[in-house]
Amino acid sequence: MDNGISVSKAAKLLGMKRSELNERLSAADIPTFEGEVDFEKVKCMSPSLDLSDPEILDRVKYIRENLAKPAANMIVDHQGRDLTIEVQKLTKDLMIETQTANNYRDIINDLAGKLADLQKSDDPKQQEIGFQLCQWLRNKICAE
Repeated sequence: MDNGISVSKAAKLLGMKRSELNERLSAADIPTFEGEVDFEKVKCMSPSLDLSDPEILDRVKYIRENLAKPAANMIVDHQGRDLTIEVQKLTKDLMIETQTANNYRDIINDLAGKLADLQKSDDPKQQEIGFQLCQWLRNKICAE
């Protein structure tokens, strides 16, 4: 398995229990070998798989927590302009855009859950449709 990942790690990335992932893998006829599964198959099975860099997420969290508060000292540039207000405005804009992105992510996660339900269906046609839609959605997500 060239792109193998442990089932435990894949379950953590997906935010689910290992047993639930094993059930989904079994329903989608995705083989595991010695506790590992093909990473590409997992990505196709779960298009909402978030592989964001934790370091970047920590930086965004830090910026949101610290710049949203008014600065104790006024920040001025070399031309004497007050930059504190501009930073606060940009911080507010960032928070709005982040919330919008979170809403879209929630919609995609809900869709991924529905597709997972299709993959667990007793009907082989529905399983295939669910798998193909997951592959399509994953390709769309990765293309951007």
